[in-house]
Amino acid sequence: MPHELAVGDVYLSPLVPVFSIALLGAWGTTALLNRLRLSRYIVFPSTTFIALMVLYIVLIDIFWIQI
Repeated sequence: MPHELAVGDVYLSPLVPVFSIALLGAWGTTALLNRLRLSRYIVFPSTTFIALMVLYIVLIDIFWIQI
């Protein structure tokens, strides 16, 4: 069962680190796509960034967070 993460006296939702890791992963993937010049084939870059974040969140939930 999910529970809060305690950092000092502050309680955080488990979604905060998952969201942070997904954000960093999406930024890294976007930077890689820009470096390889594959981003020019993407029609809606902002929607693709959000889709990458959702994909990373789902993958972290499936493979890393075991309930």
